[in-house]
Parts: sequence; structure tokens; C-alpha cells
Amino acid sequence: MQRNRSNSKLRSSRQPNLDATGRPTPARFTRREILAGLAAAPVLVSAAGSIRKASAAVVADAATVDSPDAIVIGAGAVGCNTAWHLRKRGLKVLEAQPTPASQSTNGAAGFVASWSVIHSGAWKKTEWEMQRYGIDFYTQLAKRTKADIGFSLSGIAYIYATTNRWRRVQERIVQARELGTTIEVLTAARAKELTPFLEFETLAGVAFDPDAIRVRAGDAIRALAKELAEDGVTFQYNARVTDFLRDGDRVTGVRTGDRDIRANKVIVTAGAWSRPLLAKLKVECPATPFNETRYVTKPLPGLKPDMPLLIFSDRRGHYIREEHGGLLIGGGDDRPLPADRNIDVDNPPWCDKLPSDQAQRVRGYIKEITRMMPVLAQADVASVRSGLPSQTKDSLFIAGPVPGVPGLFVMSGCQEAGVTHGPALGRILAEHAVDGKSHWDSSRFGLERFRA
Repeated sequence: MQRNRSNSKLRSSRQPNLDATGRPTPARFTRREILAGLAAAPVLVSAAGSIRKASAAVVADAATVDSPDAIVIGAGAVGCNTAWHLRKRGLKVLEAQPTPASQSTNGAAGFVASWSVIHSGAWKKTEWEMQRYGIDFYTQLAKRTKADIGFSLSGIAYIYATTNRWRRVQERIVQARELGTTIEVLTAARAKELTPFLEFETLAGVAFDPDAIRVRAGDAIRALAKELAEDGVTFQYNARVTDFLRDGDRVTGVRTGDRDIRANKVIVTAGAWSRPLLAKLKVECPATPFNETRYVTKPLPGLKPDMPLLIFSDRRGHYIREEHGGLLIGGGDDRPLPADRNIDVDNPPWCDKLPSDQAQRVRGYIKEITRMMPVLAQADVASVRSGLPSQTKDSLFIAGPVPGVPGLFVMSGCQEAGVTHGPALGRILAEHAVDGKSHWDSSRFGLERFRA
């Protein structure tokens, strides 16, 4: 009974947040409210309104598509979030997924955090607001879905092994706090409480952000896709887009095989495949995809699902989280990248065809940090996951209209943070498609910056 009262109080005390245009945004909750709400019940009313039960079918043949208002190419983290925001604006949406299932999203690590400044110096206030939007969005999704999406309000620990790097990061900690990120510099006692598996005396310092969350990205996006299908969005898988339909310069739809599907708006969110798709229109999309492979261990003693996310910031950027009682582990190679990390950018392979050599290299690399986290001595490879994130030279997203091609919009260059920023990037694309501008100043994400 107490749980029901707690959930009712959380429901009644929070009203949908409205942005400057009067549209709903995901509600913001305190850490205590999030924990109380998750303990209380698995379903809460969405800040954007309850999900309308329109259709239970997740997959539909294109023949059932009746003149969609918008076609979204790609059904991963950004594509599904774009469809969600378009649907909330009342548009009829078709999701055309070129593959049997989403590709890179399934291989994503699922870290969702306020990365600006503390982790990436290229990301500032706008990206910070987008990151907070993502944290709120997945928190709300976890509350209202009946699916297990691996959600945990775990926080994230940035771990430094060298005194020099720890000194240098102090300015970034100050800047991150000025943005609004909660950063706690851990004492030995606090580190033992939060991260008992770390040997604190071997470290130079730890900065902890308690508001970071984790999800299993593939499960989270599948839960979102189910909501979309129930709300009337049509999904077509194995829909290989072979060309764009044109009326002069304007894009008016897509061709999938021998079938033409027309719509006033086409949004390309196909990850590594966005670049070759835009090349069909002789539009350059300078985001370079690469093979990123991480691995999962067998269950290990003493690990809890809510353990903090870990980033060894000055040790190859190793990132670690709990996964089904074991650990999900990733990390970087030295530059230039080994040959198995590079792909044919004009013809990217499916993710299940990517080589997994990186996982074995990472297993060797983590010996460098085993003295800091002794349980890693047992962290052998049990399974691997690969994806194709993409990067731009300036470490900023590409998101918005395609210059000179009315009716066409694109997102590319996820910077290995497509899950965190997916909800906000989806909103930016939807707002550009509907309003011709975004709630955020997204001018620095424009594709035209590469033409200068």
C-alpha cells in the first residue's frame, strides 16, 4: 500500500513541462523521486501524454502504408526518437529500416550522462541540455514500459590514475558544475561506499556524477519502438532504400526495391549508412564510421546492477558497467586505428559481420588497470558486441535540413553518444521538419559548416 501512495504522490505532484513553444518536454525529477517512483510501479503517465493504443503491429508491409507525412530511414536510437517526436506533433510516420533490425544501437554501451566539458571539451551548454533531456527521457520510458530495459540510476565515476591528469581535470570539474552537472570529488570513505571494488589508494582521484543512468540500449529502443507501433507508427524492416523520389530539387519520398513511397518529409537517421544514402543525391556527409567492439564477461562475484558506470579517463578511456552479473567492457586503441577498426564508408557491413579483434586487445589492455580494480583479473571475454558509430572532425553532430534539398533532413556523426543524445537529436530533427527551426540553437550542427 505504501508503494501505491508513493507512486500516486509522484504522479499528482508533477505536471507536464512545457517548452517555450508550449509543447511538452520530459519531466525532471530529483534522484530521490526517481528511486521512489521506480520502486513504486513500472508504469507512469508520460509527460507528453498517455500512449494511444492505435495498432499492436510492430512490422507492416509497405502496401499498408497510406501516404505518410514523414518517412524516417533508420530505426535505431535517433530514428525511433525522431519518430516519437514527429508522432507527438500529430504526423503520420513510416519507419523504414534498411536492415532486419537496428544495427549500431544493439551494440551501444548504454551510458547516458552529462558529458559536456567533463568528458568532452567540444560539447558545451547546448549539448549539456540535450544530455539532460536524454536522461529524463529514458527515465520516463523506464517508468512507463513493462519491458526490462536495464535501467539504473547508477551515476558515473570518472577515474584518474595519474596526478598530472587529475590536476588538469580540476578546471573541467568547475566548468561542468557551472553548467549544472553535479560533480562530487570522492573521499576514500565515499569511494569505498560507492565503488568497493576499486583500490582507492592506487588512484589519483575520482569525480562522481550521481545523475547518470544506464540502459541496455537495444532493449530500450525496442521498448520505444513498441510504443510507437501502438501509437500508429508503421515499421517496415528490410526496406533497402535504393533512391530518393524528386520533384525538382525537393525530395518527395523514397524508393525501396520496386516500390515508391511518397511523403513530404524524409529524415535520414541511418547511422553509418547515412553517408552512402546522401551520396545518391551527390550530397557529401563527412561523418566517418568505424568499428567499435566491446565485450561482456561471465558473472563475477560482488557486482550489483546499480554499480556506478566507470570511465578510466586517463587509461585508454576504458568504460565499464555491470551487465547481467558480469561486466561490459570497452576501450580505445592507439591512433592510427588498427585495420580491423576501419570499414568501407561507401558500403558499410552489417554489424554482425564486423571483426571482433578489438575485444581481445581490450582484454589485454585492461591488465593496465587491474591493480586499480582487481576483479578485472577474472574479466575474460564471454561475448562480444560491435557497432558502427561515426565521428566528424569537429566532434559535433550533423543534425538538421540538408542544404539545397528541400524536404530532406539528416542526422549523422553520433560521436559514440547516439543513445544519450538520441531523444534530443530526434526532437531537433522533428522540429526542423515541422517548424523549420529547433527549440535549441542547432546552427553548429548544420551540414553546411563543412562547405566553408
